[in-house]
Amino acid sequence: MLCHVTRPDAVVMEIEVDAKANGEDCLNKVCRKLGIIEVDYFGLQFSGSKGENLWLNLRNRISQQMDNLTPCRLRLRVKFFVEPHLILQEQTRHLFFMHVKEDLHRGHLRMCSEQAEELSSLLAQAEFGDYNQNTAKYWYTELCGTEPNQATINSIIAKHKALEGLSQASVEYQALQLVSSLEHYGVEWHWVRDAEGQRLAIGVGPDGIAICREDFSLVNRISYPIIQIATQSGKSVYLTVTKETSDSVILLFKLISNRAASGLYRSITETHAFYRCDTVTNAVMMQYSRDFKGHLASLFLNENINLGKKYVFDIRRTSKEVYDYARRALYNAGIVDMMSRPGECTLSSRSPSPDQEGALDCRGCQQSRLLQEKLQKLREALLCMLCCEEEIDTTFCPCGHMVCCQNCAEQLQVRERLGFVYFVISISDSTFLIVLDF
Repeated sequence: MLCHVTRPDAVVMEIEVDAKANGEDCLNKVCRKLGIIEVDYFGLQFSGSKGENLWLNLRNRISQQMDNLTPCRLRLRVKFFVEPHLILQEQTRHLFFMHVKEDLHRGHLRMCSEQAEELSSLLAQAEFGDYNQNTAKYWYTELCGTEPNQATINSIIAKHKALEGLSQASVEYQALQLVSSLEHYGVEWHWVRDAEGQRLAIGVGPDGIAICREDFSLVNRISYPIIQIATQSGKSVYLTVTKETSDSVILLFKLISNRAASGLYRSITETHAFYRCDTVTNAVMMQYSRDFKGHLASLFLNENINLGKKYVFDIRRTSKEVYDYARRALYNAGIVDMMSRPGECTLSSRSPSPDQEGALDCRGCQQSRLLQEKLQKLREALLCMLCCEEEIDTTFCPCGHMVCCQNCAEQLQVRERLGFVYFVISISDSTFLIVLDF
């Protein structure tokens, strides 16, 4: 089965998978071609029969979800946005940047004029390089919604000139840092109608659910702790929310189709699990439905048979688990950056063989040294912060921090003062203090 996967930078990739392949088979092939280990941040989207933007369920067969199979047309998108400093691979960060750039162009993210000026200069440096009055173009109007005056243009030009010499990767990182501070960063939007028929935009993000009007002006904000339960029935999604008076109220949202309603229900559950939970529970991972054939097989053959199973959710790891998994995968592979940019050599962090040394030019040697330094820093980051000898292998509960080895963890004394939880340990007549949580 042939799949056409469009990346955020509008490049189309041809991926061949088995006719009975699951969604994760296609996503893994795409990420393998791009050299991406942090696969859990991404997903594959497609358009439904009524124009809905739907996420492909990676645990189910592609053929069971797509209406048109000649070929499958999918979009590689960031499903879970995290802070830029938590992204370990440069190519992952580049795809985040391209996705954010597309959202900015569509007006999904709002900012003040000062932020728009700074972001305009960063986008220009990333796209056009150092300032040139003949080629420089700025996004201020798209970002701020108003035409810039001459003073604003001069300010953007000055900021652009100050970025001279910065690499594309550095500029993209700075742009992501700025965008990550915006209100709607990482929010997925769904168009619904309430019980009175009013059209609303529901934004599902890391901190909760934002209910907005069509112009994205805020109507209500619902944090995850006050949501008792979310359910779906046909084209409707119901949220049972606890009010300040401890009473409960049920909010009704009607969507354009059953699949769109399922998408909103999935988004709420998976986003909450990814950002707010320490691990994905079995109640989420094992929730499934069966088709008619599978239901008959479960009745007459074996209740646990996999025939006809369709999983409701495809989330496997939380944000903490994704970061830890990616860091260890990079460490075990001995590779810092597996994907080079066009025109550059692809180098691993290991020393090149004698046959390769003669073929590398000066630029390649410099790149190799930089990768060696990055790998050394990565290895040092995995060492115990106390003894600096053993590898980190202990997690503190319930906070989830990983800072030391088991030997040092067993010697820690937990203390609390003025709202701070901290640990004290004495090693070789030296006392260490670690503040982990509030």
